[in-house]
Amino acid sequence: MSPKLPKSHSRTFARYYALRLLYQLELAERLLDDVLKEGSQAIPQDQVEDCLHLCEDRDTCEQFSFFELFADEPKGYALEIVRGFELHRAEIDMLLDSVLEHWSLYRMPPADRNIARMGVWEIMYNDSVPDSVAINEAVTLAKEFGGDDTSKFINGVLGKVARIKTIKENAGEATANTQ
Repeated sequence: MSPKLPKSHSRTFARYYALRLLYQLELAERLLDDVLKEGSQAIPQDQVEDCLHLCEDRDTCEQFSFFELFADEPKGYALEIVRGFELHRAEIDMLLDSVLEHWSLYRMPPADRNIARMGVWEIMYNDSVPDSVAINEAVTLAKEFGGDDTSKFINGVLGKVARIKTIKENAGEATANTQ
């Protein structure tokens, strides 16, 4: 079963690009600009296979086929997501660590971790995307590229992040009203 790409070149499609790129950056342990200079297929095939060693059948492994989804370079909103994540990585990872119960960010599979990171960036740093849309889009990605329970897990984690954002916004409004 191969991943299903959205039919349009909308923000939904850009999120697929961004996920691929975040996954690639983490796998290569490189910065975005370095990877973009080398091109989208710069990760050596053996490194991809090492990362996905648990997949017994490459033809049906969704994460393995994820690297073959795109023929051209990501741009537009995909790069905005990745650059936004790079800019706020420490805050995003700390926030994720704080809402994960009995779990650690780095125990998560790379695809799941990067789906969560994208969702947190959209919720906390992109006011043009409603929180519910950011959560729904992340859940959709989790259904495509995560494990059986990943979508529920991502939904719960991002729901907590959205509540934290709302609490902070309400506290900020209350402080502004008292001054």
